[in-house]
Amino acid sequence: MLPIRFSHLKAYGRSAMHGHHARTSEWTPTVGMLLGTATHALAFNTGKVTSYPKTRRGKEWDAFAADHQDAQILSLDQFDKATAMAKALIASHQAVSVMSGECEKTILFDWYGRKCRATPDVRASYVTDLKTCQTSDPDKFVWHSFRFAYHAQMRMQIEAAKVDTAYIVAIESTEPYPVTVFRVTDEALREGEKLLTLWMERL
Repeated sequence: MLPIRFSHLKAYGRSAMHGHHARTSEWTPTVGMLLGTATHALAFNTGKVTSYPKTRRGKEWDAFAADHQDAQILSLDQFDKATAMAKALIASHQAVSVMSGECEKTILFDWYGRKCRATPDVRASYVTDLKTCQTSDPDKFVWHSFRFAYHAQMRMQIEAAKVDTAYIVAIESTEPYPVTVFRVTDEALREGEKLLTLWMERL
């Protein structure tokens, strides 16, 4: 069976049945994840991104997809949004300061006696994850981050990368694309580890 990723463990937080389904089904990134990946790639040249303005079917689409197998293909609207978000990201000195390092490299590691994997957006003497969101307002985003267990995700990335510090760069997906940088506190990381431990025990 493939190594355990955070999304698997999070699914075990719902039930053993949800967790088993997550581990045995093909993983599909959300639209928000794809937009975040494209934004990161455009801002820091970590990958190729292009757009296809027409319907994704027919011989013309097949030929285009074959010619751009090494690129993330977005719709024209998605590409324009990702480009605008990338510009906002680059304009944020705080964001740039915590997004320099090895980008989007999967780390395989052992944890709780099991084979695991994590892919930080950035790995240096810290790990950083880029999140697209509806609001990066600190009060609202912190609530949102606990709801979606970002603190547990960052704790797993810290374990994988063998570092002590984790950042989240939150960028709003609508104009004017505000960017806010958060350092994940030690307390939040401890709470995140408690969740991971419970989920791993259920697994």
